[in-house]
Amino acid sequence: MEKFIYVYMKENNVKVLGHGIRYVLWVQGCNRRCKGCIAENAQDMKKGTPVNINALALEIALSDAEGLTISGGEPFLQAQPLSELIDKIHAKRKMGIIVYTGFRYEELKTDMNMKSLLDRTDLLIDGEYIQELDDGKSLRGSSNQRIIPLTDLYKDCLGEYGQDNRQMQVFYHGIYVHEIGIPINEKRRKL
Repeated sequence: MEKFIYVYMKENNVKVLGHGIRYVLWVQGCNRRCKGCIAENAQDMKKGTPVNINALALEIALSDAEGLTISGGEPFLQAQPLSELIDKIHAKRKMGIIVYTGFRYEELKTDMNMKSLLDRTDLLIDGEYIQELDDGKSLRGSSNQRIIPLTDLYKDCLGEYGQDNRQMQVFYHGIYVHEIGIPINEKRRKL
């Protein structure tokens, strides 16, 4: 039986959502409804594109990305299929895994369904986006969000988070333009 991940968007060669060159996967579905969310279109649980896990794992493993960044939507609502995806990628080659989540770390480590993805994550950015706490610092949306290393892989890169240099990257796909990154609050646009 084929297994799927419901995907909002995916992009390779991203340099603004984690250390090095990243493959970024935005999953579909989130029930938090954070005010000012930059990915409102990724919230509806019934939308998104079902993508075969085997095909996606191969695509990511064959990319030139150093690592995989997973955002959303809410990744931990698809913890089991994402865990399987990471296992399949790691069977082909090792990649660093960064996950953005609206959950707090303390919630995730006590939920057995979500713990499978947490156990495969090298760096976790936790906490829901709070528009009033958006201070424009790099690689996170608001100051309540924590950068939590779960392995030693990115420990030397932690200084990149929370700096004054938030950046965006633009990708063109035919008639579509994707702005990737965490926009400055007053210039916030929908993805």
